[in-house]
Amino acid sequence: MRDNRPWGVITASACAAVLGVVFMVFGAISAAGGHGAFSLQIGFLLACYGLLLIGSAVGVWQLRSWARGPLVAFVLMAGFGFGEYLLQQAWLWLLVALAVAAVVGAVLPSTTRALQVRSAGRPPQPEGR
Repeated sequence: MRDNRPWGVITASACAAVLGVVFMVFGAISAAGGHGAFSLQIGFLLACYGLLLIGSAVGVWQLRSWARGPLVAFVLMAGFGFGEYLLQQAWLWLLVALAVAAVVGAVLPSTTRALQVRSAGRPPQPEGR
C-alpha cells in the first residue's frame, strides 16, 4: 500500500512526536529529582504535555483536521520555551529546530489540502478544480 501523505504531514507529525517524547523524558527526570511532591507534580505536568504533543502528532498523521491547531499551538509554546534558554544550553537549538520544522510542516499548503480532503471524505482532485 502506497502512503500518499505529503512531506509536511510527515514532518509535522514526526517532529511533534519527538518533542512529545522529549517532554516525557524531562518529566521522568523531574520526577526523579528528589524534591518531594513538587518534583512529582512538575514531572506529571511535563509528561502530560508530552502526551498532548504526541496525541496531536498522531491526529495529524491520521489526517484529522482538528489536530493541526493543537499541534501548532503546543509546538509553538514548546519552541518559545526552549528558545528562552538558548544562551545557557546550546543543545536546545536542536529542539527549537524541531519545533520550527513541525510548525512549517503543519502550515504548508500541501498539508492543508491533505487535511481538507480527508475531512471532506472525498478523493483528491487534480490541481485547478
